[in-house]
Amino acid sequence: MNVEKRTRAASEPSAGADLTLRDIARLAGVSISTVSRVINRRDIVAPSKQKAVDKVLKQFSYIPNNAARLLISGRSMTIGLVVPTMSNPLFAPTIESAEETLRAAGYGVLVACSNRDPDRELDQAKTMMERGVDGMILTGANHRPDLLTLLRAKRIAAVFQDCSHSYPGFLSIAMQDAAAMALAIDTLVERGHRRIALLTGPTGNTPPVADRLRGARKQLAKHGLQVGADDIAETPDYDAASAREAVSRLLMRRPRYTAIACTGDILALGAIMAIRHAGLAVPADISIIGCSDSVMAQYVDPPLTTIHLPFKRMGEIAAAQLLRGLESHRLNGRKVLDYQLMDRQSVRSLQS
Repeated sequence: MNVEKRTRAASEPSAGADLTLRDIARLAGVSISTVSRVINRRDIVAPSKQKAVDKVLKQFSYIPNNAARLLISGRSMTIGLVVPTMSNPLFAPTIESAEETLRAAGYGVLVACSNRDPDRELDQAKTMMERGVDGMILTGANHRPDLLTLLRAKRIAAVFQDCSHSYPGFLSIAMQDAAAMALAIDTLVERGHRRIALLTGPTGNTPPVADRLRGARKQLAKHGLQVGADDIAETPDYDAASAREAVSRLLMRRPRYTAIACTGDILALGAIMAIRHAGLAVPADISIIGCSDSVMAQYVDPPLTTIHLPFKRMGEIAAAQLLRGLESHRLNGRKVLDYQLMDRQSVRSLQS
């Protein structure tokens, strides 16, 4: 090895070493400003230069210094995402689609679970702001007023998803929860069911579920079907055991219901288990219809007839709209997503 090669080898960083922008620029054969743009705003860099810089970044396992990036560009390239719960598979597609959309734009995601507690959500939002997030996606309709005040004061772009309220200066994305449950009731009535029970999750801290229950009751009344307090079973949580216990109480009613409409698929799956435990069959003895169309709905036996609410699409739209808002500094209004019947095998027709 000659002197020139020994000198070059000695100055060559090792894998895992802390590279400076100057090191990366030298190894990639580009300017320091080009390296900075690839890391922070790669969409404005020519593909050939992106490729050269990416090759060096990959070779040396480069991890950007987020604090330094925030100082240089004014952006952390990080978004905060708060969901009500991690235990309900309903929100998994939302998180996945939002993360995919944001990652494609060069953003990382911090995910937190509020447990449907507005106080906890506020604390999580503050923590994310301390980490320098550029924007936030907040899920649900229960938020403390001072959270909105804080977002405005810190000029944090935000999208509220699964939220029927409109907040000036922010975008809201809503599901048609009441209309979705009305469609569930219409489906049962069209197939000859007249003795229908309602199984719902807690309505006090979950406005979308309260809307679904309201939609179901209103539609039953529209069909001339009376629904008393004994015809509605509300669980204290979304645990399958709570659903089984609630359905067991409904099964004691006489004459027996021919169908149970559930405000969520988790409850519907628990209902199927309780009906089987009682020695009955779905749908031969009792039909079950759900609402949301979680990933498990098509794998239960029988596959669950339910109303599809586009949670995956919601996450994608929330992320895409937030990205646009970060560029335009304009986020406002309300988007309402559609729903549809997923007709599988858990509802039978009583008509001859």
